[in-house]
Amino acid sequence: MRSSILILAAVTACSPMIYTHGVPNLAAVDGDYIYRSGQISSQEGWDYLKQLAHGRKVHVIKLNFDAEGSDGPGAPLGFDLIYVPIQPEGDQDLATDVWDTFKIPDGANITAAKSVLLLCKQHPSTDMCVVHCTHGQDRTGEVVGEFRVDDDGWTKQRAYDEMRAHHYHPELHGLHERWENYQPSHD
Repeated sequence: MRSSILILAAVTACSPMIYTHGVPNLAAVDGDYIYRSGQISSQEGWDYLKQLAHGRKVHVIKLNFDAEGSDGPGAPLGFDLIYVPIQPEGDQDLATDVWDTFKIPDGANITAAKSVLLLCKQHPSTDMCVVHCTHGQDRTGEVVGEFRVDDDGWTKQRAYDEMRAHHYHPELHGLHERWENYQPSHD
């Protein structure tokens, strides 16, 4: 019963959203070429990302599901929209949202997202990445955390500390189990 209450609290009460020019929870990951955020839902936010790009190709990696927001406004700006949704899927009925917190994300989609981040790291003068989920905390935290370990050479603990600083919720059991069982590619 107590576990169910914790899960319910995690699913229904996320950390507050902080907006930067219409982009929720925007933060630089590496330099000015990899960013993380929540779902961009305003034209101001999309325009701001275009401004940050300084003429580079923008790759938007969408980790949330279509029902959680649209990245369609990025297409007319020339953004490369990459859809690789990972669990948990939100914005469903409460019982399904709670059940989804136990699902372990698809590793292939996480790997696909990390490969796009690596492209931007290898070509920072021509490419910029924005990786996001609904709030920019949990699914985004998982992808960025694994990227930090695999491609930036961070320890798992250092990456996890950053994940927590960006409001990663270990109460989302499936995501947290993925993180706990994650084996860095360089070990």
